[in-house]
Amino acid sequence: MRITLRQIEAFFWTARLGSMRAAAVRLNFTQPAVSARVRELEEALGVRLFARTNQRVQLTPVGRQAMAYAERLLSAGQEFEQLG
Repeated sequence: MRITLRQIEAFFWTARLGSMRAAAVRLNFTQPAVSARVRELEEALGVRLFARTNQRVQLTPVGRQAMAYAERLLSAGQEFEQLG
């Protein structure tokens, strides 16, 4: 499975906002869509990015490392969009 920018966005905003529900609102997706994208990303990487408790999430140590990469990738994506 390939990793997609949508999966990285869902991961990033979930981490930034602390819940998949809040990320869904920010991204204008449904909460199940955000959950699915994060789950797909975790499966593709073979790691758990979040520790889930009720409706909140916390980054795992690997998730904290992944967050730095996600920030750079999303920043590069914004720069790429400015080419047009």
